[in-house]
Amino acid sequence: MKTKKGILSIVFALVVSLFALQVSAAIQDETSTFKVYGNCDMCKKRIETALLKNPNVKKATWDTKSKMLTVVYDPKMISLDAIHKIVADAGHDTDKVKATDASYKSLMGCCQYQRKS
Repeated sequence: MKTKKGILSIVFALVVSLFALQVSAAIQDETSTFKVYGNCDMCKKRIETALLKNPNVKKATWDTKSKMLTVVYDPKMISLDAIHKIVADAGHDTDKVKATDASYKSLMGCCQYQRKS
């Protein structure tokens, strides 16, 4: 009987510890939303894929209608400025960082959005 209680106590302690670790990890992540210029589903795939290649980006969702990107990331490992740069390197202007002319021009015609000066 004591062995069963001991095993159950250990299992319970492990479950509580794992839950605490998950909650702790979730608290450390930040969510940011900002404008990213693009046009279509190919833009969506390009933007999200570029960000998700970085292991410190947990989630990236770009909305084709609103042009808003929501990104969940670990701020201790990657800055929001670095996230903007990843998007710009993929050819898409953000509200903070403009893509280089070369990366913009490498986009397919349907993906070349109207750029601001």
